Amino acid sequence: MFVFAHAFLGALIGLGFWKLAGDRRALPLCILSALLPDLLNKPLALLFPGLLGAGRTIAHSLFFFSLVLIAGLLVWQYRHTLLGMACACGILSHQVLDAMWSVPATWFFPICGPFPTFILPDYLGHYFWLEISSLSEWIFAFASLVILICWSMGKPEFPTPVMTKQRIAALQVFAALFLGIMGVYLIVFGPAAVPHAFFAPTYDPVTDIMVGIMALCGAVVLVKWPVSATVPE
Repeated sequence: MFVFAHAFLGALIGLGFWKLAGDRRALPLCILSALLPDLLNKPLALLFPGLLGAGRTIAHSLFFFSLVLIAGLLVWQYRHTLLGMACACGILSHQVLDAMWSVPATWFFPICGPFPTFILPDYLGHYFWLEISSLSEWIFAFASLVILICWSMGKPEFPTPVMTKQRIAALQVFAALFLGIMGVYLIVFGPAAVPHAFFAPTYDPVTDIMVGIMALCGAVVLVKWPVSATVPE
């Protein structure tokens, strides 16, 4: 799974915790935590290719998630905030989207032995090309940007009147439309093994279904999310 798909799911989780706990910091925190496994493991893969060259190692394991979850429970117990739990959920979402159960040696580390490794001749170039060639990533990037704009407009100190309610509502509708079309397409055609490279050239059927469901959930959220009362007409 690629960067903006992880970020988008993190944003959806952050919106849920924001509504649950009433703490708007949950949204950027969940986006960051949904990206954290790659932010930790990709540099390690570059620094230690022979040992950690797979790019999905310690931060993609349930062991790492468990440590963060325990820390989140302690934060909730002593600080009475769900932000730590939100961070743990963001990390788990990354592992689920990466289908880590298909690599048990990594997901259940250290129970199933050492991390599997492989070395790509052009690590950064390889993943950069996969990123920009996937239409789904562009859609998730646009939808994530719309969510961040809506989140920012909820702050009374937001400095610019350029983004009016009508413009924000239009962005929400366009993002929801793109997400809805992609979601239905991936869910319908992914399991049938129909060529689906138009949206996601590297996804397998299971990933198609997960991403399709995520896209449809995002479309519903964007349609139902009211524009903040602080936004000018």
